[in-house]
Amino acid sequence: MNKRIFELLKQATTDVNPEDREWVFSRVDQAKFAELIVRECLNVINQPNGVGDDDVIRISDDVKRHFGVES
Repeated sequence: MNKRIFELLKQATTDVNPEDREWVFSRVDQAKFAELIVRECLNVINQPNGVGDDDVIRISDDVKRHFGVES
């Protein structure tokens, strides 16, 4: 996996320190992580790439609908 995946994982992770103990563990919000990945894919799709605007909009909408991600 590339560096960007780990950056997205970090965004979806919360450090938890129950009852102010000395140890800390991390909790990954899996739904948030998945949504971040889908949004990253949409960002790639929406980059200028020579594909017609109508095609980009259709593909982007298809991806959002497929994964249930709101705009």
